[in-house]
Amino acid sequence: MQNLSDETRDILLQAGWNPNNKVELTETVKFLEAMGYQVFNPVVDALSQFGGVEYKFKHPDGSLETFHFSPEEVVGDYYEKEDFEEFEVRVKEPLVVIGEAYRGNLVMFISKSGKVFGKNGYSLFKFGDDIFEALDTLCLFRKPEEIK
Repeated sequence: MQNLSDETRDILLQAGWNPNNKVELTETVKFLEAMGYQVFNPVVDALSQFGGVEYKFKHPDGSLETFHFSPEEVVGDYYEKEDFEEFEVRVKEPLVVIGEAYRGNLVMFISKSGKVFGKNGYSLFKFGDDIFEALDTLCLFRKPEEIK
């Protein structure tokens, strides 16, 4: 498994992340399963390590950037699992909603294989092959790969 870059680790620590804390996921897993999701190991691994914190940090232009990994906050009473099925077809594997990025403008997912994706409207982007690459993409303002 890959590790976080030093820059990303510093940003996460400054935003309130504690690498020694493991998030209790019993209720989150029940919530996701009740919505019809199969909760894969990469989802549990990512949410237990990085869930429960709203990460706020400065963009190089001085503006505030945020993301979080709290599926309940994303889905609320608004989304159903079916709302995301077209994206599963595009990436050819099941997805589980895990959070939001870009100040709530992008819904984040982890696939069964551990890849991290984000959607804005009908646009779909790959943020990384695992949660660590995705965090580097988010924190270091790298451009995610658009999925056609």
